Amino acid sequence: MKRRLFAVVLALAVLAIVPWPAQAADANGNHDTYQFLLGMPPAMGPDVATAPDGSTVTLTGSGSFKAGPSNTASGGGTYTIKRASGATLASGAFTVTGILGFVDYGDGTPQGLPAFTHGGQANLRVSFAGAGDGVLTVLCLLGSPPAGKEEGITLVLGKGMNFTKPTSGETVFIKV
Repeated sequence: MKRRLFAVVLALAVLAIVPWPAQAADANGNHDTYQFLLGMPPAMGPDVATAPDGSTVTLTGSGSFKAGPSNTASGGGTYTIKRASGATLASGAFTVTGILGFVDYGDGTPQGLPAFTHGGQANLRVSFAGAGDGVLTVLCLLGSPPAGKEEGITLVLGKGMNFTKPTSGETVFIKV
């Protein structure tokens, strides 16, 4: 029993003195600074996502972020939420308040675009004037995206408004 305890203590002591990196050296670009465009030139737009009940959210906007340990995000734009009938439920400005994470799919050169354009998935904290706070997911399929992803946006708001199907529009990330 004492030998086993000694072995465990020795192993923990060795692990404690071995230097461990705090983060990956470059995290495959996931910790770089990016700008994003939602349905704004050169991306075609606006971006639209649809809820299961047929209601839609339409966005245009832009901003920037840096994911990783020193994460920051800013930006915003305009939005309109419409019921399935087409009646406007809410509209106004939205603001990006933070970043929850980013995965870089690589640059746009496989699609014939400049190397500063990137694909990826960003999960942004957002605040919609008159509609509440939520999470905006921005997907751009440049680079080498995983199978099954769709270009566009999805939005989950705290008031039960979940726009989970990207419907139309384009997004792009620009590595700064």
